[in-house]
Amino acid sequence: MRLQLIRAQAMRRHRARCRQAIWIAQRAWLLLILICGLRAQVLSVHARKLTAQASTELAGYTDSTHVNVASPTVAASVTDAESGVSVSGRYLVDVVSAASVDIVATASPRWNEVRHVGSLEASVQRGPLHVSGSAGISREPDYLSVSAGASASLDLLEKNLTPFVGFRYGHDDVGVKGRPRADWELLQKGGLQLGATFVINHFMIASVQLDADFERGYLAKPYRYIPLFAPGTGADIPVGAAIDEVNAKRIPERPIERLPSARNRYAVTGRIAARRGPATLRIDERLYTDSWGVSATTTDARVMIDLGSRVMIWPHLRFHAQSGASFWQRAYELLPTEEGAWTVPRYRTGDRELSKLNTYTGGLGGKFRLTDQADSIWHITCQLEAGYTSFFDALYITSRWSALSVIGISAEWN
Repeated sequence: MRLQLIRAQAMRRHRARCRQAIWIAQRAWLLLILICGLRAQVLSVHARKLTAQASTELAGYTDSTHVNVASPTVAASVTDAESGVSVSGRYLVDVVSAASVDIVATASPRWNEVRHVGSLEASVQRGPLHVSGSAGISREPDYLSVSAGASASLDLLEKNLTPFVGFRYGHDDVGVKGRPRADWELLQKGGLQLGATFVINHFMIASVQLDADFERGYLAKPYRYIPLFAPGTGADIPVGAAIDEVNAKRIPERPIERLPSARNRYAVTGRIAARRGPATLRIDERLYTDSWGVSATTTDARVMIDLGSRVMIWPHLRFHAQSGASFWQRAYELLPTEEGAWTVPRYRTGDRELSKLNTYTGGLGGKFRLTDQADSIWHITCQLEAGYTSFFDALYITSRWSALSVIGISAEWN
């Protein structure tokens, strides 16, 4: 009877989340319609050359670990070509439903949550100098993130060379449902970006970008508990060990996840894009390392092909490979102390995204123009991608399949 009551309560919460997501999506569409209705009045009031853009899209994600995400988004921007000023805003909702193996392993019910994300950006162009600033907020029942950033670029050598610099800061409050805000943890993030874009010839451009990010504070997940094993038994736990096997061999104690309170991330990204006839090839390569011992390489390639004046498609391939964190262990064991007792490892995590893995992604996208008018341009965009991740040193699973779909509509008025 108690189990049935818990399931009924979980279903009611899930239905409430779904109703909220539908309500948000409806309001997003209403906002887009409102923007469309007001654009004529805006242009008539301002006798300037304005370009207004608005878009809305719905993205859906699912994977083989029973994680499902629906993300409706609405965005709008206005650019004044005469003054060089542009402002834009975006609002996104993530509706998450998860019953992953990690949740099942702790005998927890399906997890449902809604995340709201809003952002604003403004930029100004003064001759060769372009300056922009942004601010954003992300809200969940147990997480609040506020961020801000700024960047500047300068066109040199007749716009053949454009160096840029940027910085960002984030302030996150990390909590647990039911606990007072006074008990929430703090996470602060700071980042610096340097780079340049340069023209190689009349059909090819390239760029290089350096990123440094510094995180200080609470970096663990307050809901994640780690199975522990007796000394000398961890090596007997195979890769991808099932829940029943792990529970049969672990000790009763199950400590909460603990990670270092500081993480420095460094990345260098190179991009090259070349145009030949109706096709543009773009290749990105990113090399990454951090103070936790994770090193990674990511290669991304896509070809954007114009099929006439109304249709563009882009096949997309991506490969990501990384090493595991220095403190990662598939099976954590109790450690001896100087007093002859036993203690838990100082750092421990169940986040398999910190283990050694490879991810392969492929997909296809398309953009379709609906109108011929130069002063009112409408597009429909759709995208479908599939991914496969191999986990080489993790519990419960050895691989994960995923799928991402996106459909959206956008409009531009001049």
